[in-house]
Amino acid sequence: MNKKIYEIEMESTTYHTWRIEAESPKQAQLIAYAQMDNDEELSHDWKIGAEIVSCNPLGGTSHMNDDEFGEYIKNS
Repeated sequence: MNKKIYEIEMESTTYHTWRIEAESPKQAQLIAYAQMDNDEELSHDWKIGAEIVSCNPLGGTSHMNDDEFGEYIKNS
């Protein structure tokens, strides 16, 4: 049996969640980045690669339809 050499690449992603009190999604994101920067338990490399993947009000947005939610995000 002929063996081959394989190159294996792995990626690991971890998540951290903050609960932020703010007046808008944009303000909440700015506060979250500031809190992340001040968190000494997170590594420098983790902070460099961090990006926001979601920003949702607690309790959801079930009272909004898709168009209303889109406008809410655009105007926040």
